[in-house]
Amino acid sequence: MGAQLADRWRLTLPLLLPVLGGLAYLYGFGAPSRLIAINAGALVLALGWVLFGRVSEAPKVRLVIAVALALGLFVPLVTGPNLGGVARWILAGPVVLHSGAFLLPLLVVLAASDVRRGPLLLGVATAALALQPDAATLLALALASTVLAISARSLLFALVGATAAALCALTFGAGSLAPQLYTEGVLAHVAWQSVAVAVALGLLLFVGPSWHWVGPKEVPGSEGHALAALLIGFGFMAMIGPFPFPLIGYGASPILGFGLALGGVAARREAGFREPR
Repeated sequence: MGAQLADRWRLTLPLLLPVLGGLAYLYGFGAPSRLIAINAGALVLALGWVLFGRVSEAPKVRLVIAVALALGLFVPLVTGPNLGGVARWILAGPVVLHSGAFLLPLLVVLAASDVRRGPLLLGVATAALALQPDAATLLALALASTVLAISARSLLFALVGATAAALCALTFGAGSLAPQLYTEGVLAHVAWQSVAVAVALGLLLFVGPSWHWVGPKEVPGSEGHALAALLIGFGFMAMIGPFPFPLIGYGASPILGFGLALGGVAARREAGFREPR
C-alpha cells in the first residue's frame, strides 16, 4: 500500500506544482481570501482523489461514466446560468464550475482507452461545447483529439479534432463576458510587475505538466499526450482571449477536472497500461 501511494504521489506533481504557483500568485497579488480558499480546497479534494480514488477498469462501467461526462456538458444549456450569451457553468452550491474544464479531462482519458467508442463520445462533447459556446474548450478538445488520432491512427478521432477546431474558429469571440481579474489574463497581470515571475508561472503551467505526462512515461502514452494537449489548448486560449487560465488562475474546475483525470490514469497504471480497445 505504501509503495502504491508513493507511486500515485508522483502523479500529483503536474497538478500540485502549478496550483501551488497559482495560489502564490493569488496571495501575492491581493486576491480575496475566498478565491484562495476555493482553489486550495479544490486542490485538497483533487489530491485526495488521485491518491486514493479508483476508476473501474470494467469496460461497461467506464462507458457509463464517459457517457455521463459527455452528456453533462449539456447541463449548462438546460439549467443555466446564461451570461452574456453563453452557458458554460454548472452550479454546485457556493461554487460555480466551468463545465468543460471540470468534465473534459476525465472524458478524454476514458476516450483514449476506448478507440472504438472514444470518437463518438468526444463528438457528443464537441456538439455540447459548440452550443454553449466555448471556443477555448473546443480548441483544447481539438488538440486532444488530434493527439489521439495520431496515437491510435484513427480517422474518426481526426474528424472530431478537425470539427472541434472549425467550431472553435466559428465561436471565437462569442458572448459579451467581461474579463475577470485573477481568472483571465493571469500572465499579463503578473508581467506588469515582474516578467521573470510571469515566465516562471508560465513554465509551471505548460512545461512541468507536459513534460511529466509525455516524458517519463509514468502515464500511458495516449492519455498523457492527450492531457498535455488539453492543458496547452486551455492555456493558449487564455493567453489570446478572455478565457480562464487553468490551474494558475482562480477556478476550482480545472483543478478538480485534471485531478479526476489523474485518478483515472492511476487506475490504468495499476492495471498494467492495457492497450486501448
